[in-house]
Amino acid sequence: MLPEKTNKVKLPRNVVMLGLVSLFTDVASEMIYPLIPIFVAALGSGAMLLGVIEGVAETTASFMKLLSGVLSDKLRKRKSLVLIGYSISSLIRPFTGLVSSAWQIVFIRMLDRVGKGIRTAPRDALIAFSSEENQRGRAFGFQRAMDHTGAVLGPLLALISLSLLIIFFQQKDLLLSLRWTFILSLVPGLAAVWIVFSQVQEKIEDSQERKSLNFSFRQFDKNFLDYLSIVFLFTLGNSSDAFLLFRVEEAIGKSSALHELIRQIPPVYELFKNFGDNKSQLQLLNVLFLPLIWGFFHLIKALFSTVLGSLSDKIGRKPLIVTGWGIYALVYLSFSLLDHLPGGWQISGTLILFAVYAFYYAFCEGAEKALVADVVQPGLRGSAYGLYNFAVGLGALPASIFFGLIYSTWGAQIAFTTGAGIALLSMILLMLLVKEPETP
Repeated sequence: MLPEKTNKVKLPRNVVMLGLVSLFTDVASEMIYPLIPIFVAALGSGAMLLGVIEGVAETTASFMKLLSGVLSDKLRKRKSLVLIGYSISSLIRPFTGLVSSAWQIVFIRMLDRVGKGIRTAPRDALIAFSSEENQRGRAFGFQRAMDHTGAVLGPLLALISLSLLIIFFQQKDLLLSLRWTFILSLVPGLAAVWIVFSQVQEKIEDSQERKSLNFSFRQFDKNFLDYLSIVFLFTLGNSSDAFLLFRVEEAIGKSSALHELIRQIPPVYELFKNFGDNKSQLQLLNVLFLPLIWGFFHLIKALFSTVLGSLSDKIGRKPLIVTGWGIYALVYLSFSLLDHLPGGWQISGTLILFAVYAFYYAFCEGAEKALVADVVQPGLRGSAYGLYNFAVGLGALPASIFFGLIYSTWGAQIAFTTGAGIALLSMILLMLLVKEPETP
């Protein structure tokens, strides 16, 4: 009965504070991220460059995650690395609003992801060491839930900013409105940095043995390396979520479904009639619709991440990961057919698909990270999280670039179907090859 009771006690202060840091950071990030596809299109580029932006960003982060994970095990100074990482991202991200060409976003996203790469592995190690073993899935689930709560608030703040600029201040330059919204993301980013600096405490594990900075795969057993390889394979089919937003904008833009919906609401339509020609009105509708979809998507993730993370503490990590990867495959197959729906159904179909897709994250994020801590020695957790995040990031570059190439060459249906097939293969391999430690 003891493990059951321990799981119900309140989360440690460090876990709560790091959750708040994730919340404010994602508020800042998601004031920008769901609008990137529109911003890139407004600057004259498309799916291929979007793939390069997202792929380079995540792969850059992956190398830093590996290095910072190894360093955190060596130095035992995880808070310092976390602070440096959040500071870099929070200060560089608003510069997105100052670019003159879409290709310049590559460098800003790259530096933003350098910050993420520095902070992620030591932050995950801090969470793992701050929580009990039978509370770990819940702790990581809470961190992801707070992250997703920030991703609900971020698009809403972006929407408020854009609405004030466009509708109430009659700002006709959509690009300028986007720029100012991106710059305002500096405020929540700085709040996250302050919490790390003043509220998060260093957590020193029991073992004080000095470790060499030398890194070797031989430190880890075959079970962990098999898990790592399968995660990497899954990531090859897991392109940036920006493509989902790009797909929605493409499908609904062609059908003019949003425009037709607004026509049925006379007071709202009167406002939009004043915003330029028909093309400008459609672009504005997309700018306001995508943050709403993105916020709704993260609301579902926030509501269920802690619950499902806790479930992995009770029934094991693998069942949840397998379920999540199955959901991913189903959703990708469905997105490939989005433009085959009648115009009005595309809007409701988009809401349903994003709601279901949110469960992929809720099932997997806490469970995947908790499984890393379960299958490695405590003194190697920083390095293990570095390797885990490195595998995810390393697959992101070819995943997003190839997805963008397939999308541009053969269309959305082939691109999304390919991603679904890789997810199904990964799911089967995980079931067959990876052994999960027995729950105490």
